[in-house]
Amino acid sequence: MRVQNVRVDTGDWIRPRLIADPEPVVDFDTGQIKINPKTGERDYVLSVAVRREGQRRASAIEVKVRGMEAPDVSESDVLAFDGLIVTYWEQNGRSGLAFRADAVTRAPAAGSGSAGPAAPARSAPSASGAQPAPTPAAGPRSAKGGESA
Repeated sequence: MRVQNVRVDTGDWIRPRLIADPEPVVDFDTGQIKINPKTGERDYVLSVAVRREGQRRASAIEVKVRGMEAPDVSESDVLAFDGLIVTYWEQNGRSGLAFRADAVTRAPAAGSGSAGPAAPARSAPSASGAQPAPTPAAGPRSAKGGESA
């Protein structure tokens, strides 16, 4: 199995928009909501439409975010991500991309004069301070059939 993580630069994304309310990630075999036994946190999946500057069409991606509660965002909100990474994975002849963020918030409304996004949707935002790497030239792509790492 091969896995590679890359920080995503969202600077050229045009209004990434939530296209479905956040849903908890469930165990494929049991159908139960997955809960981290050490922290009690849950993973939530967000379906997001993204379009890069200069591109005509949007791509749909799924982004996972972890927290005690679902992120305070809802369908059609424009989003801002903190600590967004994409993981390229290969396993058993299959491969895909999985997106994960440290936190997600509603982006400030255009022309609102707001200096930043609303309060983080996660209690412990990333403190890495690392500079994001550029996104791959092909743009964001979703893993097939809801596959994830």
